Amino acid sequence: MQPFKINWQAPEFDYREKNIGWYWLSIIVAIVVLAFALWQKNFLFAVFILVGELLILTWSTRKPATIEFTLTEKGFAIGKIHFYPIGEIKSFSIESELDPDALWPDLILRFNHRLRPTLSVKVPKEQAEKIAAALKQHTPQIPFEPSFSDTFGKFLGL
Repeated sequence: MQPFKINWQAPEFDYREKNIGWYWLSIIVAIVVLAFALWQKNFLFAVFILVGELLILTWSTRKPATIEFTLTEKGFAIGKIHFYPIGEIKSFSIESELDPDALWPDLILRFNHRLRPTLSVKVPKEQAEKIAAALKQHTPQIPFEPSFSDTFGKFLGL
């Protein structure tokens, strides 16, 4: 195994500009669900809907931050905050074939620990092959099957 160090910067998430119709639809759906909660006299659910809608409206306008990533033979670092040792990575995939026109394919890391969720980060299209080749030295590449919530979130533009 050869030592390597790959650095890149990428946006925190895919940002999609939302038009006024998206906001109105979100508000209308929240009002309908809120009315149902009140009709059922489920006030805790009504509060949950209000808080949830406020969060959706607030977070939908947030632009992604640019984050620095580093991949070495020792592990994967996200800025100076998180470090994942290479031995904890069970498998990976780079999902550029789902959207061949994407400028930022997803690097998806699965871990040996059951309680640690799957990690998805953006990689520059030009470095995707280099990153895959480096990771293949330590862990297998297994295609990622998106969950229903992944597909539904992309459909909604979240």
